[in-house]
Amino acid sequence: MTIRRRQERNVPALNTTSTADISFMLLIFFLVVSSLDTDKGLTRQLPPTDKQEQVPPTEVNRDRVMELRIDANNQLSVDGKPTQLTNLQSKVEEFVIRVGKDHLLTVETDPNATYESYFNMQNTIVAAYKSARNKWALKQYKHPFGQLSYEQQMSIREALPQRIAERYNTSVQGNHSTEEQLDNDMEALQKGGLQ
Repeated sequence: MTIRRRQERNVPALNTTSTADISFMLLIFFLVVSSLDTDKGLTRQLPPTDKQEQVPPTEVNRDRVMELRIDANNQLSVDGKPTQLTNLQSKVEEFVIRVGKDHLLTVETDPNATYESYFNMQNTIVAAYKSARNKWALKQYKHPFGQLSYEQQMSIREALPQRIAERYNTSVQGNHSTEEQLDNDMEALQKGGLQ
């Protein structure tokens, strides 16, 4: 009887070269197809946190301040007078161009007002600044703001800066800001805390 040697059976190996290609293609596919949420918000420069630096109070010229307020019923008022949101852009634009770099917009929002009314007002203010800067650019340089050089854009931003002071504790009665609040806003502006 002859003893047969057992032959070793080789198990065929799986070809995995295409697996890496397929996984890479799937990765690219899902990166392209998936929507990446970008944070949307308002660009605002907050006041500095250090309390050591004291700036002396300044006189506030009421002609250089525009008070915007949204009450609990989402009613917008400008300088104490009810205003429609559609008229706000032209009023802010005219005010910013007329007063120039010494203007101040104060924004008060009742805690019971909706976010939608607040952001609609903020978007309208930003649109008014954009339109005012564009008109200024056309007047000064005969070109729209977006087509100007960086230095020209910066000179217009210095001439028409965004100077917005916001108040958050507006549960007090009355539509008008107090002189003390306006003084505090002007102090923050001098420190470079408002945009």
